[in-house]
Amino acid sequence: MLFDAHIHLSEIPAAEQARPLPAAVLTSVHDPADRSLSDPMVFCSYGIHPLWMDGAGRSLKTLEEIASEKKIAAVGEFGFDFYNGRSREEEAKQREFFLAQCSVAEKYMLPAVIHVRRGMAELFSEVFLLKRLPAVIFHCYPGTAEEGGAFLKRGVNAFFSFGTPLVKNYPGALAALKELPRERLLLETDAPFQPPRGQERTLPADIIKVYEKCSELLEISLPKIEERIWRNACDIFPALERVNSR
Repeated sequence: MLFDAHIHLSEIPAAEQARPLPAAVLTSVHDPADRSLSDPMVFCSYGIHPLWMDGAGRSLKTLEEIASEKKIAAVGEFGFDFYNGRSREEEAKQREFFLAQCSVAEKYMLPAVIHVRRGMAELFSEVFLLKRLPAVIFHCYPGTAEEGGAFLKRGVNAFFSFGTPLVKNYPGALAALKELPRERLLLETDAPFQPPRGQERTLPADIIKVYEKCSELLEISLPKIEERIWRNACDIFPALERVNSR
């Protein structure tokens, strides 16, 4: 069984959502009306992206409500993103939303799905919060193996998810994947975003390409990679065991 640690099903045309999906998935939703929230075969996360804090349908109140109703399996994606620059006002606002979402994740004992671009220093400054969460998934992990190891040494139950940057041979992603502990790895598509070269968008089926690339890079057979990633995912989401038994 494959597991896709980060996908946006609601942003993929229905005709391209092959059923059954090629993997059990954790889909990131940003609208409480998203149909994925009622799909028993799909695990959902809901959060307020650092670049879309004022987006329609995204509110801390909604997050609190659906977390309390046990409609989501994780909080996120949220975090820090200063790719397009930063200002004191923007930093303060992103931190405010970050702290609030960590609070909800801790209150309801939910894993956090972290988005970070040029904001690793801000994350390290909040390690005392992250270590209180049941798990922290770094979506499309942009850091180094040394930074990942530092989170682990500081007590964060961190998992590092890699996607199409592996297929596109991004040097940083390749190096980090090879050096991080195998029991801390996850794989994802981030579909429909970050498409492989030559494609207009990423599809759910592209998760197979990511697994194959991971197998090649780590020089581990594909079945063993699938087993390792599935075990890692089950460590975060024990309910996945029920999906595997269907």
